Amino acid sequence: LSVNYTAPGGCSAATPTVMNITVNPPPGPAGTITGIPSVCAGTSGYNYSVPAIPNATTYVWTLPAGATITSGSGTNAIVVSYSSSAVSGNITVQGNNLCGSGALSAPYPVIVVPLPGAAGTISGNSTVCEGDAGIVYSVAPVSEATGYVWNVPPGAIIVAGANTNSITVNFPAPASSGIINVYGTDYCGNGTVSPDFAVTVNPAPP
Repeated sequence: LSVNYTAPGGCSAATPTVMNITVNPPPGPAGTITGIPSVCAGTSGYNYSVPAIPNATTYVWTLPAGATITSGSGTNAIVVSYSSSAVSGNITVQGNNLCGSGALSAPYPVIVVPLPGAAGTISGNSTVCEGDAGIVYSVAPVSEATGYVWNVPPGAIIVAGANTNSITVNFPAPASSGIINVYGTDYCGNGTVSPDFAVTVNPAPP
């Protein structure tokens, strides 16, 4: 931008006054996000990135509830952690500069897999005889569990229902008294173990 003058006598300044003006373009549209699409609740170290956005001086990311950026905030490559209460949702990003924000990226869906819930109280016979067979023990379905791990007294044998919430147990000689417990499992790990269920195994008469 330049300015000069013309005096009444027709004279002008030898050199006009000039101010340089920079016209900054807005950021370009964000490209496709890449990263890990399925994560475990309560874990961290997941990388997500987007190609460099033209004219962007910073990057604005949005994450699912319970997710936080642990490094790379404001850049095109971030590391994300997911709390134990994180939920599934979308990640998006857009470029930003002093002129405003560019077009938002396409949503990148992320599935957050929670750990199984705590196993409840086991039901079944607390007193059995040596040699008994077909004794059923069960626990209410554990939230988010895709499998179950049971522990039974020494010598007892799970004959049906392994990896489910209801098992059938035989107590052949020389099975002994002990405890039964169970916990749920899934893709991400193990849930809290149930309270111990004490079982007394009475020996058969000689």
